[in-house]
Amino acid sequence: MTAIGDSVMLDYQTPLETDIPGIDVEAAVSRQWGTGEEIVAQLKSEGQLGAEVIVALGTNGPITDTDFDDMMSTLQGASRIVFVNVHVDRPWQDPNNAILAQGAARYPRVFIADWATLAAANPQWFGADGTHLAIDGIGADDLAGLVTKTLVSG
Repeated sequence: MTAIGDSVMLDYQTPLETDIPGIDVEAAVSRQWGTGEEIVAQLKSEGQLGAEVIVALGTNGPITDTDFDDMMSTLQGASRIVFVNVHVDRPWQDPNNAILAQGAARYPRVFIADWATLAAANPQWFGADGTHLAIDGIGADDLAGLVTKTLVSG
Protein backbone atom coordinates (compact mmCIF):
# COMPACT_ATOMS: atom_id res chain seq x y z
CA MET A 1 0.00 0.00 0.00
CA THR A 2 1.34 3.39 -1.03
CA ALA A 3 0.08 6.91 -0.31
CA ILE A 4 1.32 9.93 -2.27
CA GLY A 5 0.36 13.36 -1.01
CA ASP A 6 1.09 16.95 -0.20
CA SER A 7 1.29 18.78 3.14
CA VAL A 8 -2.33 18.00 4.03
CA MET A 9 -1.39 14.30 4.03
CA LEU A 10 1.37 15.12 6.51
CA ASP A 11 -1.41 16.35 8.84
CA TYR A 12 -3.03 12.89 8.90
CA GLN A 13 -0.02 10.67 8.27
CA THR A 14 0.14 9.19 11.79
CA PRO A 15 -3.53 8.15 12.01
CA LEU A 16 -3.33 6.81 8.45
CA GLU A 17 -0.31 4.69 9.42
CA THR A 18 -2.27 3.47 12.46
CA ASP A 19 -5.32 2.59 10.33
CA ILE A 20 -3.23 0.87 7.63
CA PRO A 21 -0.18 -0.78 9.20
CA GLY A 22 2.78 -1.01 6.82
CA ILE A 23 1.56 1.73 4.46
CA ASP A 24 4.32 3.68 2.71
CA VAL A 25 3.41 7.37 3.02
CA GLU A 26 5.22 9.66 0.58
CA ALA A 27 4.03 13.17 1.53
CA ALA A 28 5.75 16.55 1.34
CA VAL A 29 5.00 20.24 1.76
CA SER A 30 3.98 22.09 -1.44
CA ARG A 31 3.99 18.92 -3.56
CA GLN A 32 2.58 19.49 -7.01
CA TRP A 33 0.66 16.91 -9.07
CA GLY A 34 3.52 16.47 -11.55
CA THR A 35 6.00 15.72 -8.79
CA GLY A 36 3.55 13.15 -7.44
CA GLU A 37 3.42 11.52 -10.87
CA GLU A 38 7.24 11.35 -10.91
CA ILE A 39 7.29 9.69 -7.48
CA VAL A 40 4.68 7.13 -8.56
CA ALA A 41 6.73 6.34 -11.69
CA GLN A 42 9.94 6.00 -9.67
CA LEU A 43 8.35 3.73 -7.06
CA LYS A 44 6.81 1.61 -9.82
CA SER A 45 10.12 1.28 -11.68
CA GLU A 46 11.82 0.20 -8.44
CA GLY A 47 9.09 -2.34 -7.68
CA GLN A 48 8.15 -0.38 -4.54
CA LEU A 49 4.65 0.83 -5.54
CA GLY A 50 1.88 -0.87 -3.59
CA ALA A 51 -0.94 -2.72 -5.33
CA GLU A 52 -3.31 -0.26 -3.67
CA VAL A 53 -2.54 3.44 -3.97
CA ILE A 54 -3.88 6.59 -2.33
CA VAL A 55 -3.31 9.86 -4.19
CA ALA A 56 -3.92 13.08 -2.26
CA LEU A 57 -2.69 15.83 -4.55
CA GLY A 58 -4.25 18.95 -6.05
CA THR A 59 -4.17 21.29 -3.06
CA ASN A 60 -1.26 23.32 -4.45
CA GLY A 61 -2.42 24.14 -7.96
CA PRO A 62 -4.72 23.34 -10.83
CA ILE A 63 -4.81 19.94 -12.50
CA THR A 64 -6.20 18.91 -15.87
CA ASP A 65 -7.92 15.87 -17.35
CA THR A 66 -4.61 15.07 -19.04
CA ASP A 67 -2.85 15.16 -15.65
CA PHE A 68 -5.38 12.68 -14.30
CA ASP A 69 -5.04 10.38 -17.30
CA ASP A 70 -1.25 10.55 -17.11
CA MET A 71 -1.38 9.55 -13.43
CA MET A 72 -3.73 6.67 -14.28
CA SER A 73 -1.38 5.52 -17.03
CA THR A 74 1.45 5.37 -14.52
CA LEU A 75 -0.83 3.58 -12.02
CA GLN A 76 -1.86 0.96 -14.57
CA GLY A 77 -1.87 -2.40 -12.88
CA ALA A 78 -2.85 -1.11 -9.42
CA SER A 79 -5.68 -3.16 -7.92
CA ARG A 80 -7.39 -0.19 -6.23
CA ILE A 81 -6.78 3.55 -6.32
CA VAL A 82 -8.27 6.19 -4.04
CA PHE A 83 -8.03 9.85 -4.93
CA VAL A 84 -8.65 12.25 -2.05
CA ASN A 85 -10.37 15.38 -3.31
CA VAL A 86 -9.27 18.77 -2.04
CA HIS A 87 -10.41 21.42 0.42
CA VAL A 88 -8.50 24.62 -0.20
CA ASP A 89 -9.59 28.25 -0.43
CA ARG A 90 -8.22 28.70 -3.92
CA PRO A 91 -9.88 29.08 -7.32
CA TRP A 92 -8.75 25.60 -8.40
CA GLN A 93 -10.57 23.72 -5.61
CA ASP A 94 -13.86 23.07 -7.45
CA PRO A 95 -12.33 22.49 -10.91
CA ASN A 96 -9.79 20.05 -9.42
CA ASN A 97 -12.51 18.17 -7.57
CA ALA A 98 -14.57 17.97 -10.77
CA ILE A 99 -11.57 16.57 -12.67
CA LEU A 100 -11.00 13.98 -9.95
CA ALA A 101 -14.68 12.94 -9.92
CA GLN A 102 -14.93 12.77 -13.71
CA GLY A 103 -11.64 10.91 -13.94
CA ALA A 104 -12.65 8.35 -11.32
CA ALA A 105 -15.86 7.71 -13.24
CA ARG A 106 -13.84 6.77 -16.35
CA TYR A 107 -11.73 4.08 -14.69
CA PRO A 108 -12.57 0.86 -12.88
CA ARG A 109 -11.21 0.30 -9.35
CA VAL A 110 -10.86 4.08 -8.80
CA PHE A 111 -12.66 5.75 -5.92
CA ILE A 112 -12.96 9.25 -4.46
CA ALA A 113 -12.55 9.96 -0.76
CA ASP A 114 -14.81 13.01 -0.50
CA TRP A 115 -12.72 15.15 1.79
CA ALA A 116 -14.17 18.38 0.39
CA THR A 117 -17.66 17.63 1.71
CA LEU A 118 -16.49 16.39 5.12
CA ALA A 119 -14.12 19.36 5.49
CA ALA A 120 -16.78 21.92 4.54
CA ALA A 121 -19.04 20.54 7.28
CA ASN A 122 -16.32 20.87 9.94
CA PRO A 123 -14.60 24.27 9.71
CA GLN A 124 -13.51 24.01 13.35
CA TRP A 125 -10.90 21.41 12.37
CA PHE A 126 -8.74 23.88 10.46
CA GLY A 127 -5.94 26.27 11.28
CA ALA A 128 -5.81 29.87 10.16
CA ASP A 129 -5.18 28.96 6.51
CA GLY A 130 -8.42 26.97 6.32
CA THR A 131 -6.60 24.10 4.59
CA HIS A 132 -4.36 22.41 7.14
CA LEU A 133 -5.47 20.38 10.13
CA ALA A 134 -4.04 20.13 13.60
CA ILE A 135 -1.59 17.25 13.31
CA ASP A 136 -3.20 14.19 14.87
CA GLY A 137 -6.28 16.21 15.85
CA ILE A 138 -9.89 15.11 15.36
CA GLY A 139 -9.95 16.32 11.75
CA ALA A 140 -6.78 14.39 10.95
CA ASP A 141 -8.27 11.27 12.54
CA ASP A 142 -11.50 11.68 10.59
CA LEU A 143 -9.69 12.30 7.30
CA ALA A 144 -7.55 9.19 7.81
CA GLY A 145 -10.72 7.26 8.63
CA LEU A 146 -12.44 8.53 5.48
CA VAL A 147 -9.49 7.49 3.32
CA THR A 148 -9.28 4.07 4.97
CA LYS A 149 -13.04 3.48 4.65
CA THR A 150 -12.99 4.48 0.98
CA LEU A 151 -10.04 2.19 0.34
CA VAL A 152 -11.76 -0.77 1.97
CA SER A 153 -15.33 -0.27 0.75
CA GLY A 154 -15.05 1.95 -2.32
